[in-house]
Amino acid sequence: MSALRFLARKCALAAGLLLAVLVTGCAHPISLSPDVASLAGSGKAKIDRKIGLSISDADRQREVTGPGGGGDKVNYFPYRDLETGLYIALSESFSQVTRVSGPTDPKVKEQGLNYLATPIIVTTSSSPSMVTWPPTLFTIALTCTISDVQGNAITELRVFGEGRAEFDEFKADTSLSARRAASDVL
Repeated sequence: MSALRFLARKCALAAGLLLAVLVTGCAHPISLSPDVASLAGSGKAKIDRKIGLSISDADRQREVTGPGGGGDKVNYFPYRDLETGLYIALSESFSQVTRVSGPTDPKVKEQGLNYLATPIIVTTSSSPSMVTWPPTLFTIALTCTISDVQGNAITELRVFGEGRAEFDEFKADTSLSARRAASDVL
């Protein structure tokens, strides 16, 4: 009889753990990195100025956790994932782009930069699915302040990107809605 009680306790413990996992969900890593080949090659005349893409190390390492489907969450690094795309987008408009960690980065003077572009990235993710975890809707709001190297704001660009993906599309690429939002915003 004690073996039966032991087995019943183990089953109850396992059921409790399973319920806790189902209720709390878990975080799945996704990537916002777009197809960079689609960002280059406009062929338009460039501004003959040098600009620095200013993303701090803290922003590069900032991890965001947001909702997915089925009660699960997704996590990603928006600044790190979008940095290359932002660099390419700026390269389409300016004659030279340099990555810098901020206005005091020595490369600002060494490279003779004229401007700094500082992005602020805000994301949302969601999915009505109770079965699958990848988000079916992902949005990115990008605000990019262009300033001179002394820190005086010249202009502010605001763009919004949206990406949608359904199960039959994202079963091979769980980051699909995020990648589509990144391509849209850039």
